[in-house]
Amino acid sequence: MIDKLMRMKNQKGFTLVELMVVVAILGVLVAIAIPVYNNVTNNAKIAACKASVRTINGAIEVYHAATGSYPTDIATDLVPGYLKELPVCPFGTAYTIVSNSVAYHTH
Repeated sequence: MIDKLMRMKNQKGFTLVELMVVVAILGVLVAIAIPVYNNVTNNAKIAACKASVRTINGAIEVYHAATGSYPTDIATDLVPGYLKELPVCPFGTAYTIVSNSVAYHTH
């Protein structure tokens, strides 16, 4: 009876093969998840850039409607009256917006 209890006590836990299978499965899941995460992050940054450009374009048009002319420099003409602050690109680059043959650059 004691021998039987000792054998059952020693049989608890996982074998090395079982642990290796779990580690391999986790590795495959991570290999799939990282590119998907990077793609989602990149798409979110692109969407934020598009939204910022729409915001700047809207402020340019509101400025035009109010003054009858287009701004010469969006940083000085639109901020703070039409924009609280210039939107920042998530990629760390400046925006270049062309409106009515006038190129506007953010810094």
